Amino acid sequence: MGRRFDGFPGQMLTLAVIALSGCGVETAGTAAGVAKLQAEQARQGKESLDAVRANLDAAAQASQDKLKRAEEGERP
Repeated sequence: MGRRFDGFPGQMLTLAVIALSGCGVETAGTAAGVAKLQAEQARQGKESLDAVRANLDAAAQASQDKLKRAEEGERP
């Protein structure tokens, strides 16, 4: 027949098992939280990059328009 863990040592073992099993859950939750934050940072970084590219494209187009007007003899 199996041995029961009675008394103080058995209670300590039970508490230790419960405490250690919770560590894995906390670690998994932390990793998921970190992954979510990294995904959000990547999304924001892409949005920033897209905005910078749009501004550069607009500035290049304005410069080309100004040059074209100058070549045609118009005042800027």
